Amino acid sequence: MTAAESRDLHELVEHYAQAVDRADGAAVAALFADDGVLALWMDPGSPEQTGEMVGPKQIATVGDSLRRYVATHHTISSHTSVVDGMRATGETLCTAHHVEDAGAKRRDRVLYLRYTDSFVRTTDGWRFARRELRVQWSSVLPVD
Repeated sequence: MTAAESRDLHELVEHYAQAVDRADGAAVAALFADDGVLALWMDPGSPEQTGEMVGPKQIATVGDSLRRYVATHHTISSHTSVVDGMRATGETLCTAHHVEDAGAKRRDRVLYLRYTDSFVRTTDGWRFARRELRVQWSSVLPVD
């Protein structure tokens, strides 16, 4: 893997975090291949998949759904990838803060995420072919 490929894949992961923090579903969807898949495992205590979106229209709904929060902040803690020609695989760890109104106070629902990624090189650059989001654990913190 070249340094440029490594940088491009890392930037794709960072652009995803930025797009979800803007709750910009169209921007999230644009980071996926046309037939891309976003698969979700939102319950840390269960091995059961909780959702799967295929294609730009469905994937955009995930980004747009984050508008229900006062704010979000996704911090990438690590990212690794391996390139094999026009395809690549990777893993990303992320801490995702979701500030929500809780009556008179706000709280921060923090999700500790592991993404397992399959990437494909397109004419527009690297895109997610499949992104699997697994919530590892969560916590709820007060917000002052």
